[in-house]
Amino acid sequence: MTIVTSVKVRDGLILGTDSMSQVQISDPQGQPQFIKAYENARKLFQVGDLPIGVMSYGLGNIGQRSIESLMFEFGRSLGGQVAVKSIATELLKFVKEKYETQFAGIPELERPVLGFYLAGYSRGQVFPEEHEFLLPHVTSPIASRPKEEFGVSWRGIERPFTRLCMGYDARIVERLLAKGMSNADVEAIVQDLQMPVVYDGMPIQDAVNYGVYVLNTTIGYSAFEIGNPPCGGPLQVATILPDKGFTWVLQPTVKVL
Repeated sequence: MTIVTSVKVRDGLILGTDSMSQVQISDPQGQPQFIKAYENARKLFQVGDLPIGVMSYGLGNIGQRSIESLMFEFGRSLGGQVAVKSIATELLKFVKEKYETQFAGIPELERPVLGFYLAGYSRGQVFPEEHEFLLPHVTSPIASRPKEEFGVSWRGIERPFTRLCMGYDARIVERLLAKGMSNADVEAIVQDLQMPVVYDGMPIQDAVNYGVYVLNTTIGYSAFEIGNPPCGGPLQVATILPDKGFTWVLQPTVKVL
């Protein structure tokens, strides 16, 4: 899987991901079987040379094409668009065509999950925008939050940081509802547990630190939980600022060891 995060503050945007990918094959019953993990997969991309970034999570390839390869092709295909929502719509169209061709013979509910989180600045806008979609379930991009609001988002391996930030595990809500409690009563119990954070006054460096905190918290939890770690490896982090555009903070690079 993956952990990706976006921290939106008054002066810009932070995007960050882990770098782990897992190789799986299907057993004779069609169930996925883990065979190998790699720790240097690309999951954070700049869209062309625009002040817009994309993070992917879930499926690491479509057929023989990696998500990295597809994103580079998509970036080269763009014209003069600089509207975040329009580019999110084009990205969904681009990826969905390849996704549905690859998994045409598999019922929709059994298809692998592939998510994209796209964020950055549209031309002439003061604040960044965030849009996302999740295949095979979403048919059009969804705004992650209103343009004038600030905050943090995390996708992929959600449970570890959800427990820390929200103050409870989502499974407890399901169990309380299953025991007969009403939605109103459950909401009253959990509504005041969230970690209070002020985003609209947070400086960019602190937003970077907070994004890294989300990633490291999730990776640390996953490293000790029973089973194959679903995330890990070097962090990939970038800022997107109105005056500087997309800038790497922690960039994935190829090194000779």
